[in-house]
Amino acid sequence: MERTGALIKEKYREYFFSTLAMSGSTVIANIIDRIMVGNLLGAKELAAISYTGPVVFAINVIYGLFIYGGNTLSVTYKGHRDKLGSDKCFTIAIAGGTLVSILLAVIGLVFLEPLAGLLCAGSEELYKPVVDYLLPLLFMGILVIPVNGTAAFIRSDGLKKLALALPVLCNAINLIMDFVFMGIMGFGIGSAGWATNVGFAAALLLLIPYFRSKERSVFFTKPGFQDISLVLDIFYTGLASALLNGSILLKSYVMNVIALAAFKTDGAVIISVCMSANSMANIFYMGTSQTMMPIGGGLYGERDWSGIRQLLKISSYVTLVICVAIATILMAIPQQFAALFGIDAGLIGRLFDTAFRLFCVSIPFVGLQNVARSYLQSCGHKNAATVLMVLDGTVCFIPFIWLLSVLVPQLLWLSFAISPILSMLCVYIAMRIRLKKEGITDPLLLPAQPENERILEFTIGSTLEQTSEASERVLGFCRKNGIPDTLGNKMWLAVQELCSNISQYAYGGKPDYADLFLKITDTDVVLRIRDNGIIFDPTSFIDDSGREITGLGMLRALNIGLEYNRVLGFNNTIVTLSLPER
Repeated sequence: MERTGALIKEKYREYFFSTLAMSGSTVIANIIDRIMVGNLLGAKELAAISYTGPVVFAINVIYGLFIYGGNTLSVTYKGHRDKLGSDKCFTIAIAGGTLVSILLAVIGLVFLEPLAGLLCAGSEELYKPVVDYLLPLLFMGILVIPVNGTAAFIRSDGLKKLALALPVLCNAINLIMDFVFMGIMGFGIGSAGWATNVGFAAALLLLIPYFRSKERSVFFTKPGFQDISLVLDIFYTGLASALLNGSILLKSYVMNVIALAAFKTDGAVIISVCMSANSMANIFYMGTSQTMMPIGGGLYGERDWSGIRQLLKISSYVTLVICVAIATILMAIPQQFAALFGIDAGLIGRLFDTAFRLFCVSIPFVGLQNVARSYLQSCGHKNAATVLMVLDGTVCFIPFIWLLSVLVPQLLWLSFAISPILSMLCVYIAMRIRLKKEGITDPLLLPAQPENERILEFTIGSTLEQTSEASERVLGFCRKNGIPDTLGNKMWLAVQELCSNISQYAYGGKPDYADLFLKITDTDVVLRIRDNGIIFDPTSFIDDSGREITGLGMLRALNIGLEYNRVLGFNNTIVTLSLPER
């Protein structure tokens, strides 16, 4: 019996596909949205969408600060069994983020015309379409937090179907209304923005069952002035995710300037195709990071270092496999990929093929950088995650792209791969040096196990045979560490009763897995059992006949601490025995 990581892998798979559905459907909808605008309205209207990019960036910053930070911390507090702290994080993330979005929208409405003039750089031709599209975009910012933000918490609650349905419904209605407004009714560019808002409004209706559900684990509460520090902590946690968009924006701007100077119009065409490839790969970047952060936050809150290592391993493996596959396919079809966006790259010649393939080299490294960022954010190294994104967008990118443009212009596209490698290397070396002074030598930067703690952890199948074997192993570990048989036998009984009931009720008698953690300190013995079955609280479980299950009632009669906590859709049952003074 060893720790297999089966539950972590299953949870990662569950989160990954629902997250991929959200990020993928959004990116694909945006691409189709642009194709429809370009074909139905024209190039001028399509350009108006691009020129409102800074406003979209501001919306994404608010989302990153409140939702990424709030969701990760909320799950971490759940791991600490601090329900009030988790609820406060949820409240600040959704209510606070929505209020700030409303404030941003009000400011935008007051200064709508001068803001539009600033965005289109004084172009009279683009001014009107930019104004028309900017108005609904401001209202969209208000809807993003309650819809996509709540969807993030829904995933953390393990409600897979609803988490999957929200983004699909939202983007499907958006595309339908795009066709209705622009194609059938002949409305202008503003209708593309209003179509998006209709999609979000429809998705709000799907949230009603969630807020009425008894299965959710977070609720609105009333934060006080004393929670200002919690707001700042949420911002620190989400800052690296918020800066991700800033890093992409800055890098694309610098690349545009340098590519135009080096290759004129051909450079601009190459960059536009490369950024389209980056948008497609970004589906999987975001799938990885948004999957990893809440799971990592929950495991960190439970101090499950083995689980975090398993999470990092599977995240890195999945990201590398997918990103290498994407890069390989794109490298094989550079001309065909450009043709998807109406660009005849053959007119540029071999320069395009070389540049595009060099850019594709960066895809696996950017994927790993997203894994590293999410890992640092979820494991308490928030400042390091922020520094990682700042380095990538500035110090490790700008000097190298400038140097390559001077020395070997044909290779400047490699700067997209060099930057994430250098930024990860710099942050890791700096972290190892700093943490070594604090006595932390773990290669993954995790805290050292206290000397007075003895840990036993393993995975079992939910069968009676393995339940009996697990009980004997727990009893043997207690005896090995000098725990009196009177207490060891209580732990033996706890494993027997809890695991057999998990098999019978949480999994309906079907074989599955449970993780067992036993921690012995100088003062107590703590047993934690985690399973991925249906909601099952053994502290208050009643069978179909209305009678308490005998075994669980017997456990409570043994004068032991028995707690239940649900984190990330996992059932966590904690048994605590106090040791006599020695």
